[in-house]
Amino acid sequence: MILKIGYSFFLGSLLIIAFEPFNVWALAFIVPFLLKLNIENKSPLATGLIGYFFGLGFWLFGVFWIENSINVYGGADIFTSTALTVLLTLFLSLFQGVSFFLFGLLKRNNLFSDFLLFPSIWVLSEWLREFIFSGFPWLYLGYSSLNNFLVNGYVPILGVFGASFIIVTLSMSLKVLFFNYQRPLSKPFIFSISLILFFYVSNTFLKDINWTEPKEVVDVVLVQPNIGIKEKWTSEGEQESSNLLNATLFNESSRLINDSKVPKLFFFPEAFLPGKFSDFQILLKPILSLTERANIGVTLGAISENEENYELFNSLISFGIIEGKYNKEKLVPFGEYVPSKFFDKFFNFFNFNRPQINSGEDNKIFESKDFSFYGSICYEVAYQDLYLKYAAKSNFLFTASNDAWFGQTIGPHQHLQIARFRALESRKPLIRSTTSGISAIVNTKGETLKFIELDNDANEKNNPEFISHRLTIFEGTTPFIRYGKMPLLFLITFVLIIFGLFKLKEKV
Repeated sequence: MILKIGYSFFLGSLLIIAFEPFNVWALAFIVPFLLKLNIENKSPLATGLIGYFFGLGFWLFGVFWIENSINVYGGADIFTSTALTVLLTLFLSLFQGVSFFLFGLLKRNNLFSDFLLFPSIWVLSEWLREFIFSGFPWLYLGYSSLNNFLVNGYVPILGVFGASFIIVTLSMSLKVLFFNYQRPLSKPFIFSISLILFFYVSNTFLKDINWTEPKEVVDVVLVQPNIGIKEKWTSEGEQESSNLLNATLFNESSRLINDSKVPKLFFFPEAFLPGKFSDFQILLKPILSLTERANIGVTLGAISENEENYELFNSLISFGIIEGKYNKEKLVPFGEYVPSKFFDKFFNFFNFNRPQINSGEDNKIFESKDFSFYGSICYEVAYQDLYLKYAAKSNFLFTASNDAWFGQTIGPHQHLQIARFRALESRKPLIRSTTSGISAIVNTKGETLKFIELDNDANEKNNPEFISHRLTIFEGTTPFIRYGKMPLLFLITFVLIIFGLFKLKEKV
C-alpha cells in the first residue's frame, strides 16, 4: 500500500507537466489511466487515500508558487511561508481524496465505471473546488486541452469541465486498449478505438466552426509597467506610474495607425494607479482632454471608494470613449479580505497586514457607442460563472492582473493558460495586461498573437513594455456561453445517482 501511495503522489506531480509552461498535454491522457490502474480492486478507504496522495503531489508541485508571495511580499519567513503553502496543499488534496473515496463506494466491475463513473468523479472534484470555501478553480484538467487536437474543438460547446470529462474518458480508452491489445476484435477494443476515432474526426470538424463573427477593428495598446510591488506603493512608485500613464497616452497614441475613425484603446493592469482613483483627478485632467479629442479610451486598475460608507474596492475604471467601472467580485481570501473573524487571531499572531477590500456587486460590462467588453481582475479569469454572465454581450474580453506576487515561477504561465481558455470558450479575443508579465493578446482560438514575457527584474526602474495591435472584435456567442455548464453537471449528477441506486440494490 505504501508503494501505491508513493506512486500516486508521483503521478500527481507528473500531471503538472501537462499544463503551462511545460504543455506536455499528452500526459493528461496518460496519468488518469495509470491512476485508475493504481486503484483497481481497492477498498473505498484505500481508494480515497490513494486519491488524497495523488492530490498532494498535484498541488504541492502545481501551486507552490504561492509560497513566493507569502515569503517575499507577505512578510513571513521562509519556514512560515513554506508551512502555510503545504497546509494549503493538504487541504486542497481533500477534494481528490473525498471524490476518490466516493468512487470506491460506487464503482462496479464493468466498462460503465471506466467510461462514465470515473470521468464523472474526476469532474466532481473539480466542480467542488469552484465554490466551496470561496473556491479555487485552478488547474482543471481541461485547461491542458488548448492545443489538444482530440478535444479543443469541444471547448466552445462544453467548456472546461466538458474538456476534462472527454480527456478522462479517452484516457480510459487507453486503459482498455492496453489490456486488450492482443484481442483487437473484442468488443472493448473496438469500442475504445471507435471512441478515439470519433473524437478525432468530430474535433477536426468542430474546431473550424467560428461560432462568432467579426464586427470591426480597434487599435489597442497594452501596457506592462514592470514596476516592482514594493517600489510601487511608495511616493516614487506613484510618480513613476503617473508619468507612465501620461507618456503612454501622449506618445503611443501618435504611433498608432493614423485613422481617426478607428478607436484607440489603452489597457493598464490591476491596481496600476497605487492608491484611490479619486486622488489622481489633477493628473487625469489633461488626459481627459486628450481622450475626448483623439477618439481614445482608457481602462486601468485602481482602488475606488464608496463615499457613503468608505468601503474600498479593487476596480477597473474606464474613461474617454469607454464608460464603466467594474468592482472585483471574486476576492482572494486572506490576500484581499479575511473570510472570518476567527482568522483575525491568525493575522495578529503572524503580524500580517489585514486586507480590507470589499466584493463588488451589480457590475456591468464596459461600453462605448460601437462596442462593449467585459473586464475581469486577477484570478477572476478562472471563474467560469463570471464569463457566462458577461461574455455573451461583449465584443472582446479584458483581464487585468498583478502576477508580480509570484515572481519567476510557473504561476503566471498557468494564469495565462486559463485566460487563453476563456477566449477559446467564448470565441472572443482577449487582452491581458499585467504588472510584470505575462501580458498578451489572444485570438478567438485561444492562440497567443503577441505577448510580453515575465520581467526579469521588476525592481528595475523605467523599463515598461508595450504591445500595439489592430484587433478585430467579434459579436455572437458559443453554445457554452449560451447554455453554460449545467447540462454537463446534470449528466454527472445523473451518473452518480444511477450508480448509487445500483449500490443500494446490491445491499438490499
